[in-house]
Amino acid sequence: MQPLFPIKSKESPRDILAADFKSLHGGLPIRGGWGYSQEDACIIEKNDPLVDKSLPFDGVGVEYVFVEKRIYEEMIIFRPDGEKFSGIKWKLQEQSLHECGRVFDRLVFEITAFPDNDWEELKAEFEGTQGYGHPDFDAEVHEKKRQEKMVQFTREFWFDITSFYGQGLVINDKSTGKKKLLRPESFKFTDKFKKIFGID
Repeated sequence: MQPLFPIKSKESPRDILAADFKSLHGGLPIRGGWGYSQEDACIIEKNDPLVDKSLPFDGVGVEYVFVEKRIYEEMIIFRPDGEKFSGIKWKLQEQSLHECGRVFDRLVFEITAFPDNDWEELKAEFEGTQGYGHPDFDAEVHEKKRQEKMVQFTREFWFDITSFYGQGLVINDKSTGKKKLLRPESFKFTDKFKKIFGID
């Protein structure tokens, strides 16, 4: 299986995501790169024509939608047949703000997934007639096999958040004294936002 390389594309992430994910209803309010480094940052544009000015702008929510879609592009859409992944999960490991004329939000996610063939094999074993719930099913052996087949790595996501930084979602971390963005786990998306950006 080929390694997981960063995405390289002639078209912009904005155009690619809009084409590949119809649930985005025209795309995300972004420009710039795929966000693998500060130089390649995904620039979030609060004043983009796509943004509904009648609603409060949720730039952090846009970041998280971009993270999800880039992971899917990297692990499914840009992969050749027979080398795609399933059971993909990601978890935020680290977040930091960087100010140098413009303001950047750096997120580091741990990503886990399984090659499609391994995923189907594990699923069949777990859900089959001799699977979970059957007296002969060995959950410990199954979990060991699952851990052996799991692909695990970290990825950086860089965002230029200058257009909306300091506008209601920045808090001071009491433990460190540093400024940080309020993460989506701390607030709820509205049904309208979920519908617009295709979030379940």
